Amino acid sequence: MMFWQELRSALVGRLFTPEALATFAIKAVQIAVVVLLAWFLSWLVRRLLNRMMLGRSRLAQKPSARTAMTVLRSLVYYVFFFGALVTVLRILGVDFAAILAGAGVVGLAIGFGAQTLVRDFLAGFFLLFEDAVNVGDIIAVGDVAGTVEFIGIRRTQVRSYDGTLHTIPNGELTRFGNKTREWMRAIATVDLAYEQDPERGMQIAQKAADRWYAEHSDIALAPPEVQGLLSLGDSGVTIRVVVTVRPPHNWGAERELRLMLKKTFDAEGVEIPFPRRVVYNREDKA
Repeated sequence: MMFWQELRSALVGRLFTPEALATFAIKAVQIAVVVLLAWFLSWLVRRLLNRMMLGRSRLAQKPSARTAMTVLRSLVYYVFFFGALVTVLRILGVDFAAILAGAGVVGLAIGFGAQTLVRDFLAGFFLLFEDAVNVGDIIAVGDVAGTVEFIGIRRTQVRSYDGTLHTIPNGELTRFGNKTREWMRAIATVDLAYEQDPERGMQIAQKAADRWYAEHSDIALAPPEVQGLLSLGDSGVTIRVVVTVRPPHNWGAERELRLMLKKTFDAEGVEIPFPRRVVYNREDKA
């Protein structure tokens, strides 16, 4: 009991004197000013970047520029956060020489645990400077495919077709497919019945594809091509129609091509097969 009373008296004598309270008050005000100033500057810079992204200039319309602005917003947050942290530590009288001296030992201790974090940061910079992916691109990473909505220094967010927002560390973006660069192919396959003349079926398919091309020449980069017989199935033969289009119009082009093929086949009397079974009936006279 005596020990706790002496400890309490010592703490009160050191921490709750008028001089100590005045020092604490001054430091608290300084820390509050630093935090508020860092927050305000971070908010101001990020707001300016947002206005640049939403502007009507040619630079703002480029995907690479929008991606750079997104990364800069993320970088601004980290810069002001660490700047405020260092300033607060100085106000509290932290000995930076001791921190730097122990940084080697601490770095060795946590280095293995921070490898993934460092990898994500480095990958984020390479993604930015190599222009491998931009905000608005449609990419496929493993079993995730969707539209890139955010690229930061450490992570990238991809929204899939069903609306799920996937957060992927940049270090995992070592191998991915970008479906919005230069051109894509719209591919529509269709089956013809075995009773149908395949050459006539391909001619009708080319007629339907040419009609589609005439209506969508603004997105098509080359005339469509009907490729030959791909396979001999159980109920019919398979042909394929291919056209090169501007991304990301390939999915819509595939749907419209299938609809045009179905309508043209119906009008021209081209038979599309359905599953069939041949049944042999054997009678044992004995």
